[in-house]
Amino acid sequence: MFEYAAKFICGKSPGRIAAPGTYFTTINVHNPSYFTVVFKKKFAVALPEEHAGPVSKFFEAKLGADQALEIDCPDIVAHSGSKADLITGFVVIQSETELDVVAVYTAAGSDGQVETLDIERVPGRRTRLELPDLVPVPDEKGSFCRRDKQGNLIVTVRNQGSGSAGPSTTEVDFYKSGKVAVPTPGLAPGGSVDLLVTIPSGCFNPDCEFEIRVDAYNQVVESNEANNVATGICLG
Repeated sequence: MFEYAAKFICGKSPGRIAAPGTYFTTINVHNPSYFTVVFKKKFAVALPEEHAGPVSKFFEAKLGADQALEIDCPDIVAHSGSKADLITGFVVIQSETELDVVAVYTAAGSDGQVETLDIERVPGRRTRLELPDLVPVPDEKGSFCRRDKQGNLIVTVRNQGSGSAGPSTTEVDFYKSGKVAVPTPGLAPGGSVDLLVTIPSGCFNPDCEFEIRVDAYNQVVESNEANNVATGICLG
């Protein structure tokens, strides 16, 4: 993941924050790839006197091969929702592939003529995407047949990833006896939960075989989608 933070300054200053004049920012984004790229952008406003301003949600944008677009002051003001005469902050761009991001700054004095022009290439930094990884967990002997005093199957789900997992669904397929789906709460990194699953009647014939599938309906984006399934057997 590449992330770019481009400074912006837009609007008219009476002289308290910036020199008296009118300021403009244009951020140009170019896709140097030979394929279409989808990226996200959000707007973080900086307030005077060391106060943090609002941060917008992410907005998606798309560029075809070798295409370019610009993000200018009307876009920034509209997305940030600010009503101030002068607005400053950052446009944050995230992309799975590298982009060319160049910021152009101009300022005009009281006569409206351009007095300063500055062009800056915005460097990208690589960020690591923190993702969860949900897995079914066996007992210390490697068995998935764990039962409580009422005969329910105990299924342990653990998040062994580096990011938090939202709510999901764990499904146990008892093969010919049917499937049982159990809501699974969100889990922080390293967290786990024990789920009680009712074993359908008729599963023991003479043994009860089953398959556990965590995040059965793909509700969670995980770092590893290949370790969600485990099989087990309870002897009759």
